Amino acid sequence: MKPKIYIICLAVFSVIALSAGTLTVNDSHDFLEKRAILVMREIGHQLLQRSGDFTSRVLPVKKIDENTFQLEFQSKFAFMPDTLAKVVHQRLSSAQLPLDYMVNVYNCVSPEIVLGFEVRSKGENVMACMGRPQAKDCYRIQIQFTGNYQVARSMNIWWAVGFILAGGTLFSVFNKKIFQRKSEARPIDTIVEEEAFIGIGRYAFYSDKALLKQGEEQIELSDKEAKLLSIFAANQNQVIERDRLLKEVWEDEGVFVVGRSLDVFVSKLRKKLQGDDTIRITSIHGKGYKLEVIT
Repeated sequence: MKPKIYIICLAVFSVIALSAGTLTVNDSHDFLEKRAILVMREIGHQLLQRSGDFTSRVLPVKKIDENTFQLEFQSKFAFMPDTLAKVVHQRLSSAQLPLDYMVNVYNCVSPEIVLGFEVRSKGENVMACMGRPQAKDCYRIQIQFTGNYQVARSMNIWWAVGFILAGGTLFSVFNKKIFQRKSEARPIDTIVEEEAFIGIGRYAFYSDKALLKQGEEQIELSDKEAKLLSIFAANQNQVIERDRLLKEVWEDEGVFVVGRSLDVFVSKLRKKLQGDDTIRITSIHGKGYKLEVIT
């Protein structure tokens, strides 16, 4: 759009806004608040889905104070801090909410912060303890807007209109500023893995990659091990019959396998999960196996 045309459009917009005379500071604040609550729920749903949970509910968002909102969940879940960081940033950015914010994760039964990080639209972000899977548990997530959210609430609407008019003569400058802001927001995207995972104790299980991760440790799984673990992970703390395991992992491929082969692969999985003492695969005599996860 050419600068002259841009200035004319801005002028028309300003005349309409001035003639209406009904937009108030509180209207603007209420709109931001409703949008923030909606985005918080979207963040909660994405976190559950990335942890492999497509059925649990995100509970109603709570407003803690003028700038802080809290997410709560119906069920326990596991998550990667990197995934949380990216989901929050992407949703806030796409909803055009302020990009100066702080995220704190609490255990439901403890006032202590399990995980926390801060993102700034200008300057360095404070991103601690990334890359370490958080075990399946009950969590509360608070997002506090630390900068522009408060400014948006107190801004006078008439001053804003005047600012828009003045901005028409600085069209190229605005383009540069917007570009810079987007550039500053990008680095957080580079620290996060896109793939969904299932939380198993302190492990993050990436079934598509046949990979287990715990902090910096990565454990590769064979194709059969990954298929077995996928069934166990989807049915944690439940007895799974031997016949079902044999059928889903081997028989559908047209391979005849005796039960001993299943025992061998379960034994291999036990060894690869031994880094977390809250996990064990128990043999249930005459029935099958159960992946027990102590929470």
